[in-house]
Formats: sequence, structure tokens, C-alpha cells
Amino acid sequence: MELLVNFYCKNVVLMRDKGALRQWLLDMAKEIGMTPYGRPKVVDYPFPEREGTALSAVVFLGESSITIHTYPEFKHVFLNVFSCKDFNVWTARAYIEHTFQASGMKYFAFQRGIDMKTGKPLPFVPI
Repeated sequence: MELLVNFYCKNVVLMRDKGALRQWLLDMAKEIGMTPYGRPKVVDYPFPEREGTALSAVVFLGESSITIHTYPEFKHVFLNVFSCKDFNVWTARAYIEHTFQASGMKYFAFQRGIDMKTGKPLPFVPI
């Protein structure tokens, strides 16, 4: 299953703080029943022409990964949850909306991955 989310964010502190973003990834994994594999990695990318910094972060999961890219100066976030295990998209969406104080949320969910019983790829189906 894969969830792609784009949104405007009012919680600029969470978008800028590496430690807070690391913790958010761990909390998000727990919220949707996933298993973090190691500590999240957060890197920053400066935009000299705008005097701002974007953060990109990933936490690998036993089930796959969660990645996030924040652009505080634009108050925008891009997020991807990819998992071989089904998870509740509505729970994930509500958690994102609440913690980031998100608005204008656009999200896409797809059933994809491997059928663990047959070993065959699942059809790419929008949810």
C-alpha cells in the first residue's frame, strides 16, 4: 500500500526542527502500526537564493519506509508512506492533519506491492 500526501502546513516549527521531525516519523510509524528499523535520517538542503532551508527525512520500516520533504518558507510538505503491510489510510491522514495543522491536503492511496501468499505483484489500484 502506498500513500502520497501534499499539504500546506501551519506547524512551521515541526517543518524546521530536525529532532522534532525525527520523532514525528517514529510516532507516525507507531500510529499506523509499522515497525521502525533504525533511527530516522534527516538532512537539510539550503536554498541560498531564498535564504531558507528544506528538510528531507526517511525512516525505514520493517514493512518499507516513510519519507517526508518540508519547505518551511513555502509552508508546504510532501509525504510518502510505502508499505508491504496494509494500514489505515484514514488514521494516517488524521494524524498528519492534526500534527502538522495541515490544510489544502491532497492525498492519493494505492494498493500495490507483493501478495505475500503468492509472491506476485499486486495490481496498481487507487483506493
